[in-house]
Parts: sequence; structure tokens; C-alpha cells
Amino acid sequence: MRVAALRSMKATDLLKQQHDEVAKLFEAIEASDNDTEKRQLFLEVASKLAAHDAIERKIFYPACEEAMGLNDLLGEALVEHGVIEFSLYQGTEAVGKPDFEFKVKVLKELVEHHVEEEEAEFFPKAKKALGDDSLDLLGSEMEAAFQKELEADFRQPLYDNLRQVLAGALKPAPSKTKPIKVRKSA
Repeated sequence: MRVAALRSMKATDLLKQQHDEVAKLFEAIEASDNDTEKRQLFLEVASKLAAHDAIERKIFYPACEEAMGLNDLLGEALVEHGVIEFSLYQGTEAVGKPDFEFKVKVLKELVEHHVEEEEAEFFPKAKKALGDDSLDLLGSEMEAAFQKELEADFRQPLYDNLRQVLAGALKPAPSKTKPIKVRKSA
């Protein structure tokens, strides 16, 4: 038996490849006239997006935060992930319903916006902050985690994470200003 030597991709290259795969699936959904095929393609999109989200959220973004701090680009990317997850949830709940295609279209637009900013603005800064060796190591870890996430049903982890996102959204944002001291009158 021949064993091929696997060379892992850099984390940013792996994520870009996944972005491209999801974009092609969205295109296939739009091109299809068959509702059953559209639903099957959407479930593939949902599975890949949920797995992609998991490896970014659990592996890539924490490494970036450690190297760069929580900057505006990373903060915005995390918020966008929450919005995409909510839209993905809406799409999964709409499969087979009249508003399915509308929800898929909105999800596609959200993903395209996120990908555009991530690849053009965030990845170059992450590459600079992390360096090639770290990106290689992260790529290996993320590739293995992605495969594991794909093998599992995406729905329950998506719902669980969405609950965490919503719980976080209900907490007040930390204030950058000092609290106002109120004088007590006698």
C-alpha cells in the first residue's frame, strides 16, 4: 500500500479554499431549477459553513487574537459569524418552505461580505502577525478539526453556538468610560 505524504496548507489558504468551495455551492443552488437538488446543495453548504465556522471560532480566531489582540477586524469578523450563524439557522428551518430561497440569498450575501473583508483585510494582517510556521501548524490542526466537524451533524452544534451568541448579545458591552459618581445629598 502506498502512503502519500500529505503537506498541510497554511491556515489562511485552507480557509480561502473553503470559501471558494462554499461559493461554488451557492452558485450551484442558484443555477438549479430542481427544488430537491437545491435543498441537498443547501444542506451541503450548511454543513461546510458550520464546520468552517467552528474551526475559525475555536482555532484560528483565538490564535489571531493572541498574536494581534482583539482589533476592529477580528471583532467585526466575530460579530459577522454570529449573524451568519443566525441566517444559517433560518435557512435550515426554512428548507422546503416558501421563503427558503429568500433566506438562502441573504445567507449568501452575508457570507460573500464576510469572505471579501476577511480575505482582503484580515488575512494579510493575520499572516504578518502569525508567520508561516504558525500558519502551517494551525492549518494542520484546522484541517483535521474540519474533517471531524463535517462528519458530525451540524445542526446541534450550530444551535448550541447560536444560543451562546445570543446570550452574549444580551450582555451589556463593556464601557470604555469611567462610571459617573453620583453625590449623595444630605
